[in-house]
Amino acid sequence: MNNDFVDKALQQAREMQKTIGQAVNKQGEAMQPLIEESLKKAQELQGTLSKHAQESATITQDQTQRALGHLQNFMRIGADAMRSSADQMRSHVQQMMDQSQKAAESTAQAVGKDTDEVKP
Repeated sequence: MNNDFVDKALQQAREMQKTIGQAVNKQGEAMQPLIEESLKKAQELQGTLSKHAQESATITQDQTQRALGHLQNFMRIGADAMRSSADQMRSHVQQMMDQSQKAAESTAQAVGKDTDEVKP
C-alpha cells in the first residue's frame, strides 16, 4: 500500500478528531466554525477513502466502506448540529466526537495500521 496514501489518510483522520474535540470544549456559536472545519476534514478523508476503496483489495475495501459509513454518520450529525440550538449542538458535537473516533479507527484498520496511530 502506498505510504503517502497511508500517511495522508491517518493525518486527515487525526485532524478531523482534533477539530471536533476542540468543538466539544467550546460553547454555543464558538462551536460552529469548528464543526464546519471538522466537516470539511471529514469530506477530505471521505475523498481519500473513496479513492482507496476503488483501488484496494476486497478485504481492505470492506474496512474502507465501514470507515466511509462512519464518516457519513459524522457528516449527517454535523449538518444537524449546524441547524440546532446551542444545547442541542453540544449533544450533536458529542455524537460527532464518537463517530470521528470510529471513523478514525476504521481508517487505521483499512490502511493496515494500529488504531493508536490516529489518536489526536
